[in-house]
Amino acid sequence: MIAVQVVLEQLASLVSEETRFLGGVRGGIDELRDDLYSMKSFLQDAEERSESDQGMRAWVKQVRDVAYDAEDILEEFMLRFAPSHGSGFIHFLRNSYRSTRKLSARHRLAAHLQSIKARVKAISERRNAFSLYRIDMPSTSSAAVEKWHDPRIASLYLDEADVVGIENPKHLLVSWLVEGEEKLSSISVVGMGGLGKTTLVKKVYDSHPIRRSFDAHSWVTVSKSFASAELLRVALQGFLVTANEPVPHNLQSMTDFQLIDALRKYLWRRSRIIFTTRISNLAESIENTSHVYELQPLPENEAWTLFCMKAFRGEPKAVCPPELEEMSRDILRKCEGLPLAIVAIGGLLSKKKNEGLEWKKVRDCLATELKSNNDLGSLRGILQLSYDNLPYYLKQCYLYLSVFPEDYLIKRTKLIRLWIVERFVEEKQGFTMEEVAEEYLNELVNRSLIQVVEMNYFTRIKTCRVHDLMRESFIEIQNLFGTRISKNEKVRRLSIHENSEEVQSDMRFPYLWSFLSFSSHHSFEHGFRNYKLLRVLNLDRAHFTSFLPELVELIHLRYLSLRWTMIRELPESIRKLKYLEILDLKRSSVSSLPSGITQLTCLCQIRNYRHNFQSSLFFPDTLGMRVPSGIGRLTSLQKLGGVEVNEDYESVRELGKLTQLRRLGILKLREEQGMDLCYTLERLKHLTAMYVVSLNKMDFLQLDSISSPPKYLQRLYLKCSLSALPGWIASLQYISKLVLQYSNLKSDPLKALQKLPSLVVLELRQAYAGEELCCDPGGFSKLKRLGLNELERLQRIRIAKGSMPGLERLDITACTVLETVPDGIENLKNIEDLVLWEMPSTFIKTVERRRGEDFWRVQHITTITRIYESRGRRGKISGLVLDKIPPPALLE
Repeated sequence: MIAVQVVLEQLASLVSEETRFLGGVRGGIDELRDDLYSMKSFLQDAEERSESDQGMRAWVKQVRDVAYDAEDILEEFMLRFAPSHGSGFIHFLRNSYRSTRKLSARHRLAAHLQSIKARVKAISERRNAFSLYRIDMPSTSSAAVEKWHDPRIASLYLDEADVVGIENPKHLLVSWLVEGEEKLSSISVVGMGGLGKTTLVKKVYDSHPIRRSFDAHSWVTVSKSFASAELLRVALQGFLVTANEPVPHNLQSMTDFQLIDALRKYLWRRSRIIFTTRISNLAESIENTSHVYELQPLPENEAWTLFCMKAFRGEPKAVCPPELEEMSRDILRKCEGLPLAIVAIGGLLSKKKNEGLEWKKVRDCLATELKSNNDLGSLRGILQLSYDNLPYYLKQCYLYLSVFPEDYLIKRTKLIRLWIVERFVEEKQGFTMEEVAEEYLNELVNRSLIQVVEMNYFTRIKTCRVHDLMRESFIEIQNLFGTRISKNEKVRRLSIHENSEEVQSDMRFPYLWSFLSFSSHHSFEHGFRNYKLLRVLNLDRAHFTSFLPELVELIHLRYLSLRWTMIRELPESIRKLKYLEILDLKRSSVSSLPSGITQLTCLCQIRNYRHNFQSSLFFPDTLGMRVPSGIGRLTSLQKLGGVEVNEDYESVRELGKLTQLRRLGILKLREEQGMDLCYTLERLKHLTAMYVVSLNKMDFLQLDSISSPPKYLQRLYLKCSLSALPGWIASLQYISKLVLQYSNLKSDPLKALQKLPSLVVLELRQAYAGEELCCDPGGFSKLKRLGLNELERLQRIRIAKGSMPGLERLDITACTVLETVPDGIENLKNIEDLVLWEMPSTFIKTVERRRGEDFWRVQHITTITRIYESRGRRGKISGLVLDKIPPPALLE
């Protein structure tokens, strides 16, 4: 069941904020709040017992419903009687008319409150029948304080299933894929849910021999409700991305025939397809199947190794204490060798004290769970227990994952923003809401309830997913988000997926709080006029060409996402959305914001940028938006992206009033505005990311006049001409990514930057006018990626032994007079990728296998890739051509 106590905290917060409008009914509101708080103290005991007690479950649901209804009443009252802003005679008449209605409205509100209070009293009396105990629970924030970790803790996350019992089957599958006949063939991996089929195949998919053998590859996940066109579309997109070819703008509208035709070039002789399935008969029936591999449960010794790695990761060498071994093996036997079950129960136990009593409680609870849910099997029983043991503030964050489609790749940034606007995240002193939410995510990962799909170079989660069995489990735990919708149900959250058939045309949802669309085909023909209580609206990729007028009437909106839509402008009336906190316009067609945006003082984030690929597929121009005068009034803003400033100095200086900013992007800066930018940056003490682009690449920006730069700056993009590298950059202790473009520096930037202690990614594009780059021993101790792009005079690169010890990828682009690969590259033992973009053939010949005089320097690198642009008749870029330089023998 959902952690109802958080709902009550939200209600209490709403009451405290809005009672100034409630007039004579405030006393009733306060009494209701006190009654609900009193009930809240019994909820933890109720929730812990509700999973196995049907009567208790019904009681908790009643509490939840009455809390929701109470909040709805207040929301509706605010909708009708929140004070309007304005002036003039018409405004006076409108307010006078409203005043005549307030008395009767308060009577109606008082009647509703009496009804709610009567329900609360009846529910409280029924509580006595269950003998519930009062538990004073800590707040979310205080609970989080006790186990607070650095947000980068996810870097310590180890997918133990990757390293236990997987090497032998991995090598076998790799050999099947790279050897064999010339014709197209397929391989199937078969096994029950939770065995680790996807983990095994992903390990094979990412392995060095596979990357060396195939120029393009695509990972496609097929859900139970997949459509053939969507499968083809995802497959094609995967091939295009890995082959560094542009994705067609009309991909979403391509027909099956067009998609199949485009896929032909990738599915030819020597191509390989690998399937995973739970159904052995299906595997054998697939055409061109050359091998079928049946994955088995882990044997006892490997299961024990995996269990200890997960449950005792805080112990030296992850060894089980002798006094817990018998109980641990009892618990392990119930996992039946399923890796997913082992890591789930291990993640649960890792949060417990290593005491016999604590572990006995888990063992006994697990036995009860399996007995009462024998239809679920051991795995689902274990997943149920893992949910039961979550702190209450994580339960609804976990359940919220069911809004995402099956096998959906969930972006960390998207997820934590949604958690925040749904009020699942509480404030913690000294941390932003996003930092607290990221800690919640890391904790769910460390409990093995969420799988990390991709980490970025900064060891933070980039994308994640939920195992399909876990998703089924929490949908069974709580039908909170409505997998089945009835016309009479008070639906609070609605999620539309591809091929959704549940929402009938005649259904209306007047109590809806959140609407999330993950379908690019949904018509929205009925609009949103009846969703007056809506707070979260996600319309990514919706087929809109203009802003829907009724959206501005949804005055309780906190979150509005119009990503990837064709909307070109926002109306002045957007000022009505006075509670809006996040406005996401990324990759939309909006090029300017109306002046009404300056009245939305609750805004925390305005996200907007898009790319122009006309000039280059390698480095597309970034386009932003014009903002109105008065943007400095939005003092709650923490993220403001892609601002195109005006000619006057005040448009830059006004941004200095936004002292809570963490991220800022400024575009089209004039040469004379450099000093104004310095003035602004001195005032933005909390800034962690900044993106600066001059109007013309030759415009010189004077950025030296900063005596106190933002101390916590982590990412810095400077696309402008500089006479010299600003001295304050070398003082940035937390800078992890630095991009310099058009800088045209005269002095070697590597010398100036090599001592930065946290630098992970460095990209130089048209940033240096010298002939040689050098890095000293010990330089760039944390660097993982280096890009050297369009350095037209560069002839030599020298990397001293002992420098760049962690470098994983080196990109060299259009350095037309560079003679050969860097001297010292042979000492970079961790480098996996060398990518050569638009490099001359004379350079390429130096690293060709056997014939190249410098091949010995790069023979240890996993992948060496040459990429160049292809152009049509009129010189327009038509695509990219990828060519892999032949590697050493694959299986030497």
